[in-house]
Amino acid sequence: MTTSITTPTTTPTFVRPDDPAYVAAVAPFVTTTTPRPDLVVEARSPADVAAAIRWAGEEGLPVSVQATGHQLLSDLAGSLLVSTRHLDDVRVDPVTRTAVVGGGARWQQVIAEATPHGLAPICGSSSHVGVVGFCLGGGHGPLSRAFGTGADQVRRLRIVTADGVERDVDATREPDLFDALRGGKTGFGVVTEMEIALHPVSRLHGGGIFFPGEASPQLLHTWREWVATLPDEASTSVALLRLPPDPSLPPPLQGAFVTHLRFAFLGSAEDGAALLAPMRAVAEPVADMVGEMPFAAIDTIHSDPTEPMPIWDDGATLRALPAEAVDALLAVAGPGVDTPLIMAELRHLGGAIERRPEGGHDAVAGRDAAFGLYALAPMFPPVAAIAPAAARGVVDAVRPWASGGLPNFQGPAGGGRLGACWDDATAAFLAGVREAYDPAGMFRTVGLIA
Repeated sequence: MTTSITTPTTTPTFVRPDDPAYVAAVAPFVTTTTPRPDLVVEARSPADVAAAIRWAGEEGLPVSVQATGHQLLSDLAGSLLVSTRHLDDVRVDPVTRTAVVGGGARWQQVIAEATPHGLAPICGSSSHVGVVGFCLGGGHGPLSRAFGTGADQVRRLRIVTADGVERDVDATREPDLFDALRGGKTGFGVVTEMEIALHPVSRLHGGGIFFPGEASPQLLHTWREWVATLPDEASTSVALLRLPPDPSLPPPLQGAFVTHLRFAFLGSAEDGAALLAPMRAVAEPVADMVGEMPFAAIDTIHSDPTEPMPIWDDGATLRALPAEAVDALLAVAGPGVDTPLIMAELRHLGGAIERRPEGGHDAVAGRDAAFGLYALAPMFPPVAAIAPAAARGVVDAVRPWASGGLPNFQGPAGGGRLGACWDDATAAFLAGVREAYDPAGMFRTVGLIA
């Protein structure tokens, strides 16, 4: 790696660390780590990406990619960062029920274009997340039990590989690369465009119910048995939340320890209420926000943060959730535990997630998992020093029942073990595809970013 870099003479906009625009160009959503690549290209077309990658190959520079900055595993020092945030066009075709999205588009843009046609994408719990990074990592959201993962919706991708070549990839054109991209997450190139399937969904019966944190033992034990009764059209997660004294929160939730039940159901309001009855009977809610809602309001189910912040997160998948696993989780994150954790969450998986599309192959991790576990702690002083251990402790507590992980739920703690998300056969397949399209390791020598 040279210490002096000559800015390439190409059409893209390149930004150096001493440029006033540099801070905005590299700004991530998760601010735990400050990116400091040697150079940034603000791509405004696939041709910009291709030119930048060809130049990086000539210079021997590793290449990293950022759309929204929700997942950063290193500071990217010594690399060329390709920012795709300006490649954010979204085009919806209501006849074919598809959307073509740019490499930097967010789910909120797809939702805005799709919902007027009564269509919905398979997005995550937050519409602020980028479409491409979500789908490349598999992508699990409130409709995934009914329709599959985000990766299952991908019909076509346009990608610039390490040789600087733009490639249109689908089930018939370079099928191995197509299979690897759908779930393999990183190390193949820069996706500049993606075509995804949409579904005829315009409303949900869903939302969140906040229960007193002290009721979490009864709630979690009831929840683990209750989920077995749910149809694929229903999805749920439950989170132990330690909320800040934020005046923007409803007064009963400010500074409170609560158990947050999340629920999304495609059926009728009457059937949804009947499904929820066993959980509502466990304890008196602090706030019950479940009801009929337009799909466009899907963010309100989880109410994920929308402002950048420093966090330490960790996660795993579980093959089962026996009573002992719930007790182990409560011992490190439940009532009376002194911990810096903001959240310890269990997500119910299964349903269409575990069913690979007919005749298809992909690299989606965790299809056979029953639950996903996710822990999150803030990296603010004075708890920053103990936050990593707290998040790790949640995952370690349920280690006897763990089966792997989901690539999109591997934060800084998971950087060195991202490969453990896949089984041996899939990991070997991904390694072979990376070797074929990136033999010099241009995209494999820096931390993952999405």
